[in-house]
Amino acid sequence: MANWIIAHANAITIWCAAISTFAIYSVLYAENKFYRFFEHVFIGLASGYSMYITWNEVIYPKWWKLMVNDGQWYWAFAAVLGSMFYFMYSRKHAWVSRVIFGLFMGLGAGGAFREFYQIYFPQIGASMKPVVGGGMSVWDTLNIVIFYVILFASMSYFFFSFDHKSAAIKHTAMAGRWFLMIGFGAMFGATVMGRMTLFIGRFNFLVNDWFPQAKSDWSSGIFRALVSLFALALIVMIVRAIRRPKVKHE
Repeated sequence: MANWIIAHANAITIWCAAISTFAIYSVLYAENKFYRFFEHVFIGLASGYSMYITWNEVIYPKWWKLMVNDGQWYWAFAAVLGSMFYFMYSRKHAWVSRVIFGLFMGLGAGGAFREFYQIYFPQIGASMKPVVGGGMSVWDTLNIVIFYVILFASMSYFFFSFDHKSAAIKHTAMAGRWFLMIGFGAMFGATVMGRMTLFIGRFNFLVNDWFPQAKSDWSSGIFRALVSLFALALIVMIVRAIRRPKVKHE
């Protein structure tokens, strides 16, 4: 059995990936148990893989190895701090967990502010470019002018300290609103393109990897019998799902 699995490891991998792909995309038709099963399998695999990565790349090299192999015994206090999180399950001693939660929230806020400063402040400074000079062409100047127009129009939309009664402020704020909507539309389009990229990747896998493998396996009588049983079971499930009476929600 082990030798058969090793000899057909590539085919088994391709079929598992294809069945998982069909199961996940079956939710596009309706919520079903086939999708739910593979969703739980995916979550379980992701959880197990994340635990392995956490132990192999973080806990063991940066805590356990230093404490046990290198003699840095003071790392044992990290286990005390980490165990404080579990007091959240005790009503009487929940305050202990709030101490460590507050400590880590403060550290996280400080790290996030430093990351924001290091990433966005240089971008803000680099955006403030001169309009003319420095060997700039007409198109460079036009590009920077468009940037400033969009920037100040978008900022004017969020000026709530005074009423937008003036025609100049009112129309500038309206233009800023349109620019914001265009920006949000571009972000939504990028998100849709990301989902389409995932779908195209899985479609290429089905066409270029799975279909040739299925075509090769179709010459086996055992394979044809298994596919027939699977198709029959799938038809029975679909018929039962169609005939099942719908529950009326009051």
